[in-house]
Amino acid sequence: MKSLYLVDFDHTISKRDVWDSIIRMFAPDEWKEILDSYLRGDISSRICNIRLAKLIQPREEEARKMVYSIGIDPTFHHFVNWIEDKNVEMIIVSDGYDYYIDLLLQSEGLSYLTYFSNRMVWTDRGIEVEFPLYKQDCEKDMAHCKCQHVVEKEGARRVYIGDGVSDVCAATRCETIYAKRNLLDHCLKNHVPCTPFDDFHDVIRGEENFWNEVKSAEAVSPAVKNDE
Repeated sequence: MKSLYLVDFDHTISKRDVWDSIIRMFAPDEWKEILDSYLRGDISSRICNIRLAKLIQPREEEARKMVYSIGIDPTFHHFVNWIEDKNVEMIIVSDGYDYYIDLLLQSEGLSYLTYFSNRMVWTDRGIEVEFPLYKQDCEKDMAHCKCQHVVEKEGARRVYIGDGVSDVCAATRCETIYAKRNLLDHCLKNHVPCTPFDDFHDVIRGEENFWNEVKSAEAVSPAVKNDE
Protein backbone atom coordinates (compact mmCIF):
# COMPACT_ATOMS: atom_id res chain seq x y z
CA MET A 1 0.00 0.00 0.00
CA LYS A 2 1.44 3.34 -1.05
CA SER A 3 1.59 5.74 1.90
CA LEU A 4 2.70 9.29 2.66
CA TYR A 5 3.43 10.59 6.15
CA LEU A 6 3.06 14.35 6.55
CA VAL A 7 4.60 15.70 9.75
CA ASP A 8 4.24 19.18 11.22
CA PHE A 9 7.38 20.76 12.72
CA ASP A 10 6.67 23.29 15.48
CA HIS A 11 5.69 21.53 18.73
CA THR A 12 5.39 18.25 16.83
CA ILE A 13 8.99 17.54 15.86
CA SER A 14 10.44 20.38 17.94
CA LYS A 15 9.93 20.25 21.70
CA ARG A 16 8.28 23.67 21.67
CA ASP A 17 6.86 26.01 19.05
CA VAL A 18 10.06 27.66 17.82
CA TRP A 19 8.40 30.52 15.94
CA ASP A 20 6.25 31.30 18.97
CA SER A 21 9.36 31.28 21.17
CA ILE A 22 11.15 33.72 18.84
CA ILE A 23 8.15 36.03 18.94
CA ARG A 24 7.90 35.96 22.72
CA MET A 25 11.60 36.73 23.18
CA PHE A 26 12.28 39.22 20.39
CA ALA A 27 9.02 41.12 19.82
CA PRO A 28 7.22 43.79 21.89
CA ASP A 29 3.92 42.95 23.55
CA GLU A 30 1.94 43.86 20.42
CA TRP A 31 2.42 40.26 19.32
CA LYS A 32 -0.16 39.06 21.85
CA GLU A 33 -3.13 40.74 20.18
CA ILE A 34 -1.93 39.66 16.72
CA LEU A 35 -1.66 36.04 17.79
CA ASP A 36 -4.99 36.16 19.62
CA SER A 37 -6.62 37.49 16.44
CA TYR A 38 -5.22 34.54 14.52
CA LEU A 39 -6.33 31.98 17.07
CA ARG A 40 -9.84 33.50 17.07
CA GLY A 41 -9.92 33.20 13.29
CA ASP A 42 -10.08 36.97 12.73
CA ILE A 43 -6.95 37.01 10.56
CA SER A 44 -5.27 34.36 8.44
CA SER A 45 -1.95 32.67 9.08
CA ARG A 46 -0.35 34.69 6.26
CA ILE A 47 -1.47 38.05 7.63
CA CYS A 48 -0.53 36.98 11.14
CA ASN A 49 2.99 36.02 10.05
CA ILE A 50 3.51 39.24 8.10
CA ARG A 51 2.48 41.38 11.07
CA LEU A 52 4.54 39.40 13.56
CA ALA A 53 7.67 39.47 11.40
CA LYS A 54 7.65 43.27 11.44
CA LEU A 55 7.98 43.24 15.24
CA ILE A 56 11.07 41.01 15.53
CA GLN A 57 14.21 42.74 16.80
CA PRO A 58 17.55 42.13 14.99
CA ARG A 59 19.12 39.73 17.51
CA GLU A 60 19.95 36.72 15.35
CA GLU A 61 22.82 35.38 17.48
CA GLU A 62 20.56 35.16 20.53
CA ALA A 63 17.80 33.62 18.43
CA ARG A 64 20.16 30.93 17.16
CA LYS A 65 21.15 29.96 20.70
CA MET A 66 17.51 29.79 21.73
CA VAL A 67 16.63 27.57 18.75
CA TYR A 68 19.35 25.09 19.70
CA SER A 69 18.14 25.12 23.32
CA ILE A 70 14.65 24.03 22.22
CA GLY A 71 15.77 20.95 20.31
CA ILE A 72 13.61 18.21 18.87
CA ASP A 73 11.58 15.40 20.40
CA PRO A 74 14.08 12.52 20.77
CA THR A 75 11.41 10.03 19.73
CA PHE A 76 11.39 11.64 16.28
CA HIS A 77 14.69 9.86 15.59
CA HIS A 78 12.96 6.55 16.29
CA PHE A 79 10.15 7.51 13.93
CA VAL A 80 12.61 8.39 11.15
CA ASN A 81 14.27 4.99 11.61
CA TRP A 82 10.84 3.32 11.47
CA ILE A 83 9.98 5.20 8.27
CA GLU A 84 13.24 4.10 6.66
CA ASP A 85 12.74 0.48 7.74
CA LYS A 86 9.23 0.50 6.25
CA ASN A 87 10.51 2.18 3.08
CA VAL A 88 7.60 4.64 3.05
CA GLU A 89 7.61 8.33 2.18
CA MET A 90 7.69 11.12 4.76
CA ILE A 91 7.73 14.89 4.33
CA ILE A 92 7.83 17.68 6.90
CA VAL A 93 5.20 20.36 6.26
CA SER A 94 5.57 23.51 8.33
CA ASP A 95 3.86 26.87 8.53
CA GLY A 96 7.03 27.97 10.30
CA TYR A 97 10.40 28.88 8.82
CA ASP A 98 13.39 27.30 7.14
CA TYR A 99 15.82 29.25 9.34
CA TYR A 100 15.24 27.23 12.47
CA ILE A 101 14.17 24.01 10.76
CA ASP A 102 17.58 23.91 9.06
CA LEU A 103 19.39 24.63 12.33
CA LEU A 104 17.63 21.88 14.25
CA LEU A 105 17.68 19.22 11.54
CA GLN A 106 21.38 19.83 10.88
CA SER A 107 22.20 19.68 14.59
CA GLU A 108 20.46 16.28 14.81
CA GLY A 109 22.03 14.79 11.68
CA LEU A 110 18.68 14.90 9.87
CA SER A 111 19.39 17.54 7.22
CA TYR A 112 18.65 15.00 4.47
CA LEU A 113 14.94 14.96 5.33
CA THR A 114 12.56 16.63 2.89
CA TYR A 115 10.65 19.60 4.25
CA PHE A 116 8.42 22.40 2.98
CA SER A 117 8.11 25.70 4.86
CA ASN A 118 8.10 29.47 4.73
CA ARG A 119 11.39 31.37 4.43
CA MET A 120 13.11 33.66 6.94
CA VAL A 121 16.18 35.85 6.54
CA TRP A 122 17.74 37.89 9.34
CA THR A 123 18.84 41.44 8.48
CA ASP A 124 20.24 44.37 10.45
CA ARG A 125 16.63 45.56 10.80
CA GLY A 126 15.10 42.30 12.03
CA ILE A 127 13.73 39.56 9.77
CA GLU A 128 12.27 39.31 6.30
CA VAL A 129 9.82 36.52 5.49
CA GLU A 130 8.64 34.95 2.26
CA PHE A 131 5.86 32.49 1.52
CA PRO A 132 6.89 30.46 -1.56
CA LEU A 133 4.14 27.88 -0.97
CA TYR A 134 1.31 30.39 -0.60
CA LYS A 135 -1.66 29.69 -2.87
CA GLN A 136 -4.02 32.51 -3.82
CA ASP A 137 -6.92 30.06 -3.97
CA CYS A 138 -6.23 28.68 -0.46
CA GLU A 139 -9.56 28.71 1.37
CA LYS A 140 -7.90 29.62 4.68
CA ASP A 141 -5.34 32.08 3.23
CA MET A 142 -2.55 30.12 4.88
CA ALA A 143 1.04 31.33 4.56
CA HIS A 144 1.91 27.77 3.57
CA CYS A 145 -1.00 25.91 2.00
CA LYS A 146 -0.29 22.41 3.30
CA CYS A 147 -3.25 20.96 1.41
CA GLN A 148 -1.27 21.03 -1.84
CA HIS A 149 0.98 18.25 -0.54
CA VAL A 150 -2.04 16.13 0.38
CA VAL A 151 -3.78 16.63 -2.96
CA GLU A 152 -0.61 15.69 -4.87
CA LYS A 153 -0.76 12.21 -3.31
CA GLU A 154 -4.40 11.33 -3.96
CA GLY A 155 -4.76 7.57 -4.18
CA ALA A 156 -2.20 6.95 -1.44
CA ARG A 157 -2.92 6.44 2.25
CA ARG A 158 -2.05 9.82 3.71
CA VAL A 159 -1.14 10.03 7.39
CA TYR A 160 -1.00 13.44 9.08
CA ILE A 161 0.84 14.10 12.35
CA GLY A 162 0.41 17.53 13.90
CA ASP A 163 -0.70 19.78 16.71
CA GLY A 164 -1.89 23.16 15.48
CA VAL A 165 -4.43 25.36 13.77
CA SER A 166 -2.32 25.45 10.61
CA ASP A 167 -2.63 21.65 10.37
CA VAL A 168 -6.43 21.47 10.38
CA CYS A 169 -7.21 21.88 6.69
CA ALA A 170 -4.57 19.44 5.42
CA ALA A 171 -5.08 16.91 8.21
CA THR A 172 -8.81 16.61 7.64
CA ARG A 173 -8.15 15.66 4.00
CA CYS A 174 -6.01 12.69 5.06
CA GLU A 175 -7.07 9.11 5.73
CA THR A 176 -5.37 8.96 9.13
CA ILE A 177 -4.70 11.72 11.68
CA TYR A 178 -2.49 11.72 14.76
CA ALA A 179 -3.33 14.85 16.73
CA LYS A 180 -2.52 16.77 19.89
CA ARG A 181 -3.14 20.26 21.28
CA ASN A 182 -5.18 22.55 18.99
CA LEU A 183 -5.51 20.01 16.20
CA LEU A 184 -6.85 17.43 18.64
CA ASP A 185 -9.31 19.97 20.06
CA HIS A 186 -10.59 20.71 16.55
CA CYS A 187 -10.99 17.04 15.68
CA LEU A 188 -12.86 16.24 18.88
CA LYS A 189 -15.11 19.29 18.57
CA ASN A 190 -15.98 18.52 14.95
CA HIS A 191 -16.19 14.72 15.29
CA VAL A 192 -13.21 14.14 12.98
CA PRO A 193 -11.70 10.67 13.56
CA CYS A 194 -8.17 10.92 14.93
CA THR A 195 -5.70 9.24 17.27
CA PRO A 196 -4.34 11.36 20.14
CA PHE A 197 -0.57 11.18 20.62
CA ASP A 198 2.05 12.56 22.99
CA ASP A 199 5.20 11.60 21.09
CA PHE A 200 6.32 9.58 18.08
CA HIS A 201 6.36 6.32 20.02
CA ASP A 202 2.56 6.62 20.09
CA VAL A 203 2.53 7.11 16.32
CA ILE A 204 4.79 4.10 15.75
CA ARG A 205 2.55 1.91 17.90
CA GLY A 206 -0.54 3.06 16.05
CA GLU A 207 1.04 2.47 12.66
CA GLU A 208 2.42 -0.94 13.62
CA ASN A 209 -1.12 -1.96 14.56
CA PHE A 210 -2.40 -0.70 11.21
CA TRP A 211 0.25 -2.51 9.16
CA ASN A 212 -0.21 -5.73 11.14
CA GLU A 213 -3.92 -5.61 10.31
CA VAL A 214 -3.07 -5.09 6.64
CA LYS A 215 -0.76 -8.13 6.68
CA SER A 216 -3.43 -10.25 8.38
CA ALA A 217 -6.02 -9.22 5.80
CA GLU A 218 -3.63 -10.02 2.95
CA ALA A 219 -2.90 -13.44 4.46
CA VAL A 220 -6.59 -14.25 4.76
CA SER A 221 -7.49 -13.03 1.27
CA PRO A 222 -5.61 -15.75 -0.72
CA ALA A 223 -7.04 -18.45 1.55
CA VAL A 224 -10.56 -17.21 0.90
CA LYS A 225 -9.95 -17.22 -2.85
CA ASN A 226 -8.59 -20.79 -2.73
CA ASP A 227 -11.69 -21.97 -0.84
CA GLU A 228 -13.85 -20.46 -3.56
